[in-house]
Amino acid sequence: MTKSPRPTQPRVWTSLALASVTLAASPVMAGLQPAPVTLAMPQARIWLAQAEAGEAGEAGITKAAPEDTAYLTELMIIHGHMQAARDLYAMGQKDIAVELSKHPQEEGALAALQAEIAKHQAQDVADEIAAFTDTMAKGGAQEAVDQAAEQVAQAFAAAASVKDTEIRARFDAVVLLVKAAAGEYQASITDGKVEDLMGWHEAWSFIDIARAELADLSSQPLSAKAAPKALKALEDVDAAFGDPMAAVPLAGDPQILLGVAAKLELIASSVR
Repeated sequence: MTKSPRPTQPRVWTSLALASVTLAASPVMAGLQPAPVTLAMPQARIWLAQAEAGEAGEAGITKAAPEDTAYLTELMIIHGHMQAARDLYAMGQKDIAVELSKHPQEEGALAALQAEIAKHQAQDVADEIAAFTDTMAKGGAQEAVDQAAEQVAQAFAAAASVKDTEIRARFDAVVLLVKAAAGEYQASITDGKVEDLMGWHEAWSFIDIARAELADLSSQPLSAKAAPKALKALEDVDAAFGDPMAAVPLAGDPQILLGVAAKLELIASSVR
């Protein structure tokens, strides 16, 4: 089994902040000047941040978001770590999977999330994460790992339970999650090769979770028009990933994800 260490600086988690990435080089953004985005604004602007990509740049984006948006994004990014760990385990990368599942606790992200969960009077997720990690660490059968992962998914769903009146917060959280995916994907590739297997799979898991959330938002009256458009736009990222379970991950064009992130932000601005 080949271990894939992360070639990044130690991550700094501030309120479980997400990665911000550079869109300036994207053809979609050509000619536009950098502009800050505040998701609380009535009309969202094009997202054009100048910052480090990947986990070394996960420092502060959710601070600018409304409280509910930040909370939902924080839940999804930690859930994404667990989902990526499950996929890596299924691919035989068991040591990497266990390492990834431990990151939120070891780096303080889980403790910060637990504080937010308590503040929102929601169900904690720590026990399910611990059981999931333990199952993998003991070399459990894939069926047992999948069952533990399903328990994790249910715990996160319960913690993220929101009212229909908070549709915009959910939509904006998806936008931030896709931005995080873009940052992780971009940072995982060096010289045309995937050098950071964890980051690449985190990016895919973020997209997968975003897709599921948008599918649910498609059934909600306030987002019934916008969510299907966002789902359609999200299809473009498939060209950057190919088969996410392939033995050799595809090192596609990061600009694909950056362009999709911009499209989703524009679509989100129509949700009231």
